[in-house]
Amino acid sequence: MFYSEQKKQVSTYNRRTFILFLLKLSLFSTLGWRLYDIQIKNSSKYKTLSKKNQIDLEIIFPTRGKIFDRNNNIIATNEKVFDLYLIPENTKSINNTLNSLSKFVEIDFEKRRKIIDLSSKVRKFEKIKIFENITWPVLEKVESNKYSLQGIFIAEDYLRVYPYKEIFSHLLGYISKPNQKELSLPFISKMPNLDIGKEGLEKSYNPTLVGKPGQREIEVNSNGRIIREISKVDSIKGDEIFLSIDLRLQEYAYNLLKSYKAGSINIINIKTAEILCMISTPTYDPNQIVKKPNKLYWESILTNSLSPLTNRSIQGLYSPGSTFKMIVAIAALKHGLINSNTTHTCRGKIKFGNRLYHCWKTNGHGKMNVTDAIKQSCDVFFYEISKKVGIDKIAEVALDFGLGQSYDISMPNQKKGIIPNKSWKKNRMDESWYPGETLISAIGQGFVLTNPLQLAVMTSIIASNGKMIKPSILKNQRSNFKVNTKYSNEIKIIKEAMYKVVNENKGTAYKSRLEDVKFAGKTGTSQVKRISLSERESDDFRKKEKEWKSRDHALFVGYMPFDNPKFAISVVIEHGGSGASTAAPIASQIFKYIYNNKI
Repeated sequence: MFYSEQKKQVSTYNRRTFILFLLKLSLFSTLGWRLYDIQIKNSSKYKTLSKKNQIDLEIIFPTRGKIFDRNNNIIATNEKVFDLYLIPENTKSINNTLNSLSKFVEIDFEKRRKIIDLSSKVRKFEKIKIFENITWPVLEKVESNKYSLQGIFIAEDYLRVYPYKEIFSHLLGYISKPNQKELSLPFISKMPNLDIGKEGLEKSYNPTLVGKPGQREIEVNSNGRIIREISKVDSIKGDEIFLSIDLRLQEYAYNLLKSYKAGSINIINIKTAEILCMISTPTYDPNQIVKKPNKLYWESILTNSLSPLTNRSIQGLYSPGSTFKMIVAIAALKHGLINSNTTHTCRGKIKFGNRLYHCWKTNGHGKMNVTDAIKQSCDVFFYEISKKVGIDKIAEVALDFGLGQSYDISMPNQKKGIIPNKSWKKNRMDESWYPGETLISAIGQGFVLTNPLQLAVMTSIIASNGKMIKPSILKNQRSNFKVNTKYSNEIKIIKEAMYKVVNENKGTAYKSRLEDVKFAGKTGTSQVKRISLSERESDDFRKKEKEWKSRDHALFVGYMPFDNPKFAISVVIEHGGSGASTAAPIASQIFKYIYNNKI
C-alpha cells in the first residue's frame, strides 16, 4: 500500500514537471520567434522604428529665386529680416520678460495673452516666434539689452520684397502661406509652412523659384530635446528668372497711366515677340500683403469697385471699337469683295432692315475708299462692306490675327474674349445670327470682346507682314515664327492706311504724330452705353459732360518705326472718351520715349 501511494505521488510529480516543461517550451518558443521576427525577419522595419524614435529630420527652407527684368534689374528679391523668439524655459517669469521687452516694442494685452497662452501649450524648450520682421531700432535695443531679456533671442529670416511696388504687381503677383488645397502641390509637400506664389509669375513659376529643401538630422531624447546634430544637407536656392520686360518702359508707361482711373498699356518687340511692357491700373503694392499683412489695406483692395487685383492686359475684356475695322477690311479684301479703289458714300447713317445705323460723324464723310475709311474711321463704309463679307469670314480673319485666344506666356487666368460667328451664337444662346449684328460687329461693338494684349499681338502681326507672333514674357525665348503669306497683299493696304491715320491731315491720330520718327496706328472708341435717337440729335447731349462710367473707352494700337517696325503698342483707357484725344497721345509719348532713349 505504501509503495502504491509512493508510485502515485511520483506519477503526479512527473505529470506536473511535464506540464511545466511544456509551458516553458511555449514561452521560450514565443520569445525565440519574437527575437527572430525583430532581429531577422523584420529587422529593417524595427531598425527604422527605433531610429525614428530617436532621430528627427528638420527641414531647411530654400531661398526663393530672384526675378529680373531684361536688363538685369532686380524686380523681386529676398531681404534679410529679423524675428524675435521666446524660449519659455530660459526665463524665470514670462510676464517679467514681456514687461522688459515692452520698453522697446509695443505689446498690447491681446498680444501678451496669446504669447502666454502659447507658451503653456508647447514644450518649455521650444521656441515661440513672437514678432516678425522687427525694425532696426528695435533690433539694436533688444541686442544691447539681451542680458535683461531672459528667454528672448533674435533669428534671421528672409522676406520677399518687390522694389518697384505697384509697377510690377500684376505681372509678378505675390507670395503667402499655402491654403489647404495648395498643400498637396508636389513642390511644397515637405514644406507646408513655406510661402508660395499666389498670383502672376510668382504662381506660374513656383516650381522653378522655390528651390529644393535641405535637411538636418538630429538626435533627440524622449522629451524631444535636441542632443546632437548627426548630419546636414544644405538647401538649394530657387532658380532666377529673367523677364522680357524693360523696367524703363514699364515705369514710364505706369507714370502715364496712373493719372487715369483704369487702363492698360502693352508693348511687344515685333522682331522677337518679347513683351517689353505690360501695365494695368489700378494696381496694388504687393509688399503690403507680404510684409506684415495690413488688414485695412487688404480690405480696401478687395472692396475697390475698380478691381485692383485684375490684370486688365489679359483679364480685361473690351469692345475693340474701330481698331477692329482693320480685320473687317482684310476679310473684304481677301475675299475679293472690295479692292483698294472700291468706294462707298457716307452720309452719316444707313438704313438696313428697319433700323438706322449711324456713323460717329453726324454729317457723314462723303465718298470713301478702304484707306480713307480707316484713316478717318468711317463707320458707314464698314457697315456696307460687312453686309457682303458676313460674320463667319470676319471671325476667321480675327482668329488668324491673334484675337479670341490665350497665349503661352505663363500668366494665369487669361480671358480669351469673344470673336463671334453664327455657330457661336447658336451654341451660346440657341439663337440665329441676325444680319444687323454683323454691321455692329464690323465696327468692333456688339458681341466682339478682346483683351489689350490681343490687340498688341494683332498689331504686331500686321506690322510684320503676317509673322505669326507668339508673345513671350521671358527673355531670349525667340523662336522661328512662320510668316502667313495668306494676307500679304491685304496687309500692305492696311499698313498704308494706318500710316495715314497718324501722318496725314484728317487722320484721326494726326495730332499725335511725331516729327523725329514716323509711326502708324489706328484709333478706337468703344461705346459703353447705347445712345438713343433723341440723344444723338440733341446738341445738349453732345455738349453735356458725361459721368465717368458713361464715357466711352479710348483705344489706340500702333507700331514704330513705320519703315522698319520694331515696337507694337496697345493702349486702352477705360472711360477715357475718345481714342484720338486720349489713347493716341499716350502711345505717341511712349514712342517718343523709346526713340529718345534708344530702346
